[in-house]
Amino acid sequence: MNFIVKNNTMKKYIIPLLFIIITSCNSKKEDHSGHDHAKEDQKKQSTISKEENHEENKLDLTKEQIQNADLKIEVLSKKLIRNRIAVTGTIEAPPQNKATIYAPMEAFVYSTDVLPGDKVTKGQTVAVLEHPNFIKLQYSYLESINNCNVAKADYDRKKMLLEKDITSKKSFQASEGRYKSLQSLVSSYASQLKMAGLNPVTINKKGIQQYVYVKSPITGFVVENNINKGKFLMANSEMIEVIDNDHIHAELNVFGSDITRIKKGSDFSFKPSGLNLQYEGYIKLISQKVDDKTKTVNVHGHFEDPERRLKSGMFINAEVLLEGSKVYAISENAVIENEGKNFIFIAMNETEFIPVEVRLGNTDKGFVEIKEIEEDNFNVSVVITGAHFLKGKLMQMSGGMDGHAH
Repeated sequence: MNFIVKNNTMKKYIIPLLFIIITSCNSKKEDHSGHDHAKEDQKKQSTISKEENHEENKLDLTKEQIQNADLKIEVLSKKLIRNRIAVTGTIEAPPQNKATIYAPMEAFVYSTDVLPGDKVTKGQTVAVLEHPNFIKLQYSYLESINNCNVAKADYDRKKMLLEKDITSKKSFQASEGRYKSLQSLVSSYASQLKMAGLNPVTINKKGIQQYVYVKSPITGFVVENNINKGKFLMANSEMIEVIDNDHIHAELNVFGSDITRIKKGSDFSFKPSGLNLQYEGYIKLISQKVDDKTKTVNVHGHFEDPERRLKSGMFINAEVLLEGSKVYAISENAVIENEGKNFIFIAMNETEFIPVEVRLGNTDKGFVEIKEIEEDNFNVSVVITGAHFLKGKLMQMSGGMDGHAH
C-alpha cells in the first residue's frame, strides 16, 4: 500500500514536469527560428487597422449626389511651388504723402476744429493763429515797401541828374545802393510772411491782418492734432500731422544674410497684425545699407489696397517668394482640417471616396505642397472641389473622423 501511494505521488509530479519541458523546448525552437513574430504581428495588425479605418471612413455616393455637390477630381500632379523668406515690416506712406504742420512763429491758437481721423483737402484751413509778432512782421514789411518806394524815387532822380552831369557819380551810387538794399529787405519780409502763412500781396493791398490761417499742404487724413484753442505755441512746435493713404506701401525688414536671395520684382504676401486679411505685392526697391542696430536691410514693396483698409504704421508679417521647384501640390480648397490634422479625399473610383491624412508644405498662388501622404502613394486621384461636402457626409455617417490618422 505504501508503494502504491508513493507511485501515485510520483505520477502526479511527472506529468506537470513533462509539460514544462515540452513547453520550454517549443519556446527555444521559436527563439532560434530567426523571425520576429511580434513585429510581424504588429505589422499585420497595422495593415488590418488601416483597412478597417478605410472601410469605416469610406463614402459611397450616388451619381446624383456627386452631381449635386459638383465634385471635381484630378490626378495629383507636380506644380511649381516657390520657397519663401519670413520677414516683418510696417505699412508706410511715401514722404510726399506726409505733411507735418509746424507753428511758424510764437503764436496763440485762436481756433481749430479738426480731429484725428478727419479728412482734409489741400488748402483747407486747419487752425487759426494770432500773436503780436505777426502784426509786427506785417508792419515791418509795409514800412520797408514805403521806404523802398522813396529810395526808388531818389534813385530815378539821381540817375536822370547823372545823365545830365548835374550830380556826381558817387551820389548816384549811394542812392542806387540804398534802393537795392531796401528791395532786398522787402523780399526778405515777403518771404517771412509766406512762411508764416500770410500773403504779402494781400497785406500790401488790404493792410495788416490780425489772424494767420494755417492750411493743409496736402489732401489726406489728420493723424495727430497737438493743439487746442488758446494754447501757446513756441516757434517750430509741431501742430498737426496729415497723411494721404492713397499710395501706402510696405517697408520690409530683411536680414542681411537673406538679402542676396531677394531681387527687384520678387513677389511677396503679407497679413496685417490682428486682421484676417492677406495682400500680395512685389518688391520695388532694395536699400543698399544694413542697419547697424537691427542688422536688417530695408526693402520697399508695392501692393494694392482698393478698399483702403490699411493705415500707415500698421505692423505686418510678410513672406517674400523666391525661386522654387516642382513638387506634388493641390488646391488649398481640397484640404480639410479636423482636430488639428489635414486631410484630402482620395477617389477610389467614380463613386467611392476615402479621407487620407497629409502633411503640408509651402503655399503658392492658391496651391499647397503635399510633403507626406499615406504610404508615400502620390499616384492618386484627389477631390479638388467639394471636399467640405464629403467631410460633412462623413461626419454625418460616423459622428466624426476619429481614428483616421496615418
